[in-house]
Amino acid sequence: MGGRHSPLFYWRGKARISAVDKFALKALVEPIIHEHEAELVDIELSGARGNQLVRLLIHKNCGTTLSTCESISREVADLFDIEDPIAGRYRLEVTSPGLDRPLETDGDFTRAQGRLLKVVLTSGRAVKGRLVAWEADQIQLDSPAYIVARADIAKANIEPELQAAKVEHKT
Repeated sequence: MGGRHSPLFYWRGKARISAVDKFALKALVEPIIHEHEAELVDIELSGARGNQLVRLLIHKNCGTTLSTCESISREVADLFDIEDPIAGRYRLEVTSPGLDRPLETDGDFTRAQGRLLKVVLTSGRAVKGRLVAWEADQIQLDSPAYIVARADIAKANIEPELQAAKVEHKT
């Protein structure tokens, strides 16, 4: 292969994706996810070869529904049956990232814009505030106005906010 170090290898004429090549898997599934007006947040691969779990984490601005996950799962499963990208048996799971998933990527912070965050610093100190701005190297929280270097963030999560229902009183 003369200097080429691709994580792809061929088996029975079809390209199979090794467990470490999430980029090739992303290129394969992203068009289906985009057809459903959703965004691929991450691909998690776990388990032993021949019995892997392939978890696709998706996000939709209007909310990720069970119906959307089911549709994407069926279409991706059909595509995997044709393309056969993963050696051996695997389980496919399509889900939303959930509120408890740590914010790590630029996309995570983009989706969290305006949301209440709990940020644990590498020093162990925790701060809460609404995300008002972010850049590649820092985030800005509103309460109090606080700028945090992303290198100093040990963990950042969206805090659930419960809103009281408005009750109308008739007089």
